[in-house]
Amino acid sequence: MKKAFTLVELLGVIIILGVLALITFPIIDKSIKNSKEKALERAIDNIEEAAYNYSIKNDLGYETFYNKLSLEELKKSGFLEKETINPVTNENMTGCVIYKWDDSKKQYEFKYEDPCPSYPDIPTSLISILLEQYSEGNTKGLVKDGTNENLYYYTGTNEEVSNNFLWYGGHQWRVLEFDTEARTLTLITQQPLTAIQPASAVWQTKEAYESSYINTWLNDYFWNSLNSSIQNNILDSTFNIGIYTDIDEITTTQKVGLLDEEQYKRAGEAYSFLDIKDYFWLGNRYSSSNVSYVDSNGSFHNNSPSSSCGVRAVIKISDITITGGDGTLASNYQVGNKATNTSEVQVGEYINVLYSGSDNACGSDKMCTFRVVSKDEDSIKVVLNGLLPTTSQYGSTATISTSHTIYTPLNTFAEGISDTYRYTGNKTFYIGDYPSGANYEDVQDETLEASIGLPTVGEMFSGNDIDLSTSSAKTFVDVNTIENPTISYYYWTMNRYSSSNVRDASSSGRLIYGSSTNAFGVRAVIYLKSGLTFTSGNGTAQSPYSLQ
Repeated sequence: MKKAFTLVELLGVIIILGVLALITFPIIDKSIKNSKEKALERAIDNIEEAAYNYSIKNDLGYETFYNKLSLEELKKSGFLEKETINPVTNENMTGCVIYKWDDSKKQYEFKYEDPCPSYPDIPTSLISILLEQYSEGNTKGLVKDGTNENLYYYTGTNEEVSNNFLWYGGHQWRVLEFDTEARTLTLITQQPLTAIQPASAVWQTKEAYESSYINTWLNDYFWNSLNSSIQNNILDSTFNIGIYTDIDEITTTQKVGLLDEEQYKRAGEAYSFLDIKDYFWLGNRYSSSNVSYVDSNGSFHNNSPSSSCGVRAVIKISDITITGGDGTLASNYQVGNKATNTSEVQVGEYINVLYSGSDNACGSDKMCTFRVVSKDEDSIKVVLNGLLPTTSQYGSTATISTSHTIYTPLNTFAEGISDTYRYTGNKTFYIGDYPSGANYEDVQDETLEASIGLPTVGEMFSGNDIDLSTSSAKTFVDVNTIENPTISYYYWTMNRYSSSNVRDASSSGRLIYGSSTNAFGVRAVIYLKSGLTFTSGNGTAQSPYSLQ
């Protein structure tokens, strides 16, 4: 007869098994965890290898700053499996690959991170950010060119293209297209920068265009207003300036140019993100007597070069590092440039100045928003980003003087700006006439010495960059940044059209003219002192530099 285990013996066996389990379970558990962690390391290696292979295929360029490459982009481009499982969590892996060119090793460094760092924690190339907007098969928004796999462009309405706004060099731009191989972006200013007559006669040769008023304005006046750091990043570009039915019939190589008809069509024409409900010139002639332009309905039109429409600059730049913003109208993509005082500002940047006047010229916040027009050795010239709160007649004649009617509201306004900020000495204002067919530089043949004045034809922001309207639907600016935008459809300039008429900027973005006895809007131009320290802001319309 077999003897059964006693209770004591059974308990002993159980205790021994328990001890063995206590000893072996951590070992087994650790082995499993190590196995999963090694599997995760292999998965990360695969992701980083996919990014490496992507870089070879797509020629990312040699950026020495950090960039981001999303896993979605690696999957869409076929370099990574559609489902990449994290062996530790058993969930689909997310995040991105951060990459940087190591010039000493002549190779990229790749590092997988989850979660993916957000802007502006890691400065990122603009092209890398924009690529995240692309999905295979897009027909609106960011679209891949059908004949060049490296070229991407935008097409569609402002609702379909809402995140390609860039604040760069004192101006707000829209990205038209970018090339992932050349690492370049083509930009157009969102606002008209001025309004002028483009030429003495329609160009029918390259030489005629290059000597035109509008090309001189773009590549002399506008170019010289840019900081050298911006100039150094603008590339030579070929612009199509031929007849509208054959736009590349004539081409020119310039730093700055104009939009052509094919680019406007590709973006979607009327109601597209390039339609700003303002008149602006295109680079193409319509006939031997007319030049093409876009009207306030977004449609193609043509007119004599003696007409004055808005000017929107087009440039091509090398890829840049973005440090903030989400690309929307209210939060443009931004680079890290920031001024600390008025001597360092860029032309085009915005400044808030404390206002003590009682006429409510600058709203309840008592801060007037100005935009920088130009700089000299001891001051900066700024224009009110809006209008004074009442309209005014110009005066009894079209030749302005400081005794004219319009100087009453101008002087009242000037008194509301403290001498702490305002340069109170006289400066030269150009008051020459601007008749049909004139060069914008012709207005310089007569001058007025004064401490305050009005916009001068041909200078920056002498067209409708503030989008005058009585409508709440602003087309290319944030209405909240404009002082008294609904006061008038027109505002006066310093310049005559004829002995009895004065040039004024209209709500449609043109320079037209009216009798000096008309009551139009008043857009003040003053000078601020150099070297004034800013207390806050970054120079954009939403966050102006502050003087208070």
